[in-house]
Amino acid sequence: MKWLSNLRRSRSSIFVFLITVVIFVEIIVMSPQLLEKDAVDMADPAASLPLQEDSGNTVEQKMQGFHLVENDEREKGWELFGNEAVGRADGQWILKSVKVKFFSHNLPSYTVTGDVGEVDGKSKDMWIKGNATTASANGYSFKTDTVKYIANQKIMTSDDPVVMSGPSDNSGPGFHLTGEKLLVDMVKNKMSILEKIVASKSISGKQFHLTSGRADFSNRDQEASFSGNVIMKLGSTLVKAPVATFQYSNSKKLIERIILNNRVEFTDADKKGFCEELIFDLAENKMTMRGQPKVVQGEDEIKGHEIVFLDGGKKVKINKDSKK
Repeated sequence: MKWLSNLRRSRSSIFVFLITVVIFVEIIVMSPQLLEKDAVDMADPAASLPLQEDSGNTVEQKMQGFHLVENDEREKGWELFGNEAVGRADGQWILKSVKVKFFSHNLPSYTVTGDVGEVDGKSKDMWIKGNATTASANGYSFKTDTVKYIANQKIMTSDDPVVMSGPSDNSGPGFHLTGEKLLVDMVKNKMSILEKIVASKSISGKQFHLTSGRADFSNRDQEASFSGNVIMKLGSTLVKAPVATFQYSNSKKLIERIILNNRVEFTDADKKGFCEELIFDLAENKMTMRGQPKVVQGEDEIKGHEIVFLDGGKKVKINKDSKK
């Protein structure tokens, strides 16, 4: 009977071995697809977006060609597109190759594109990451690594370095500008770069260079404003002032005037000037000083109610105060 017991044990061992082989083969054959999927998900740039970091939520649905429209008070708020979207149980959507169109009075105002994005289904806040580009309806383009849309404030923000390209005009390419920290206020239709501004452009055939602490741009009329220790060079003229405003002519498609305010100083060749307001009239090629203007050239000093440099500075006109 001992041989029978050994036979039973042998058959049991063979059975266990066969079961083990089957399970092992099943793991080898079937699991690579799951492992590959996990590897792709972990490598996906979307995995670094804020709402995914500590999320253990399961995927509810996945789709190709995602399109979502958000309406606000009977007006279209935004329209969202993505090549691929993954919906989670907590109401979050993760998208690839994302594009968002924001509307004002049912007209497009801003378009944002990026590699990946995430939408909070409850708050409607959005994060866009990777080659994020924010374009205004009037031709400004802002490039950052990431941008966040805060729905209840209707603003977009980014703490990243910013590269801006302004709309072209009859002088050629628009402003080229670098800085840090982007803020887009959709209610005011205003775009701002908040730190470390460096801007350049060709204006009226002269090279223009400017540095400042902040820059603001309008999505309505292309007017631009620079503030915070503005240092501007236009041709051979170097100007320092707290504020500089650029006024644009829609009819001429040109920057028409540059206005600098509050304790303005300028130098050009052998002369220096001081005033409260300095206006460059680019169309007429003249520069006007107002607010206790004074020009010093060598031992000579010029004062008046208003001092105007005509013909690019070749002529000077001094206007006295008519009240005196």
